[in-house]
Amino acid sequence: MIKKLIEMNKGQKGRVVAIRGGRGKILRLAEMGITPGEEVILLQKSLGPVIIKVKDTNLALGKGLAESILVEVGENGKN
Repeated sequence: MIKKLIEMNKGQKGRVVAIRGGRGKILRLAEMGITPGEEVILLQKSLGPVIIKVKDTNLALGKGLAESILVEVGENGKN
């Protein structure tokens, strides 16, 4: 199942399949290690930034960036 990163549940794993946005946004996320094929784990989602884990690093993303990342998650929420 493919969904936006911001739609994932806390603790859920997913694999990045696409990033919606212009070249600048894609390059910025790539510099942080967020590229298609990379596994991400949603650690926290609240009123502030979305916290994810990528390659043993925790990253804080604004909701706008989190909205632009499409991830594939398993049917049971695990990937």
